Amino acid sequence: MKKLINLFNQCLLIAVLVAGLQSYGMAQDEITEEDKNQQELRLKEDPKDFAANFIVGGYYYNLAIDPHAETTKMKLVEYIEGGDPYEKKKEAFLKKALPYFENAYAINNSDERVKKVLKDIYQHLGVIKRFRAKPDEINAQLTEKLKTIEFKPIN
Repeated sequence: MKKLINLFNQCLLIAVLVAGLQSYGMAQDEITEEDKNQQELRLKEDPKDFAANFIVGGYYYNLAIDPHAETTKMKLVEYIEGGDPYEKKKEAFLKKALPYFENAYAINNSDERVKKVLKDIYQHLGVIKRFRAKPDEINAQLTEKLKTIEFKPIN
């Protein structure tokens, strides 16, 4: 049953990821590795550059889409037997994206795009509850989590 719930969660996440990226103007192929590398150099000069944090975070966030898409193509039995490597890869990319988006939020906490991405990542990683929670409960959890964010240099 847990695997079935996880599959359902994953289907919802891909819809959120794709819709979210499109609404942020970040189609999967728009942020290249070269873009990421340039922005990482920029962050070495100015770690508090909002755009650089957002772009590097977006690069890793985008990388989570392909492994997720692979799991959504699987039938239930295939997913139960072989979905874990894809889930782990997706989770690893989201964890890499997270500190960049948290720093972007610490730099500019009024940017709604960043709040939305953080909400998606937190829900997927289990930091805040996503299922069986009312929207008000989810937003309250997000608000509490956002209060704890402080800028942290990324090495």
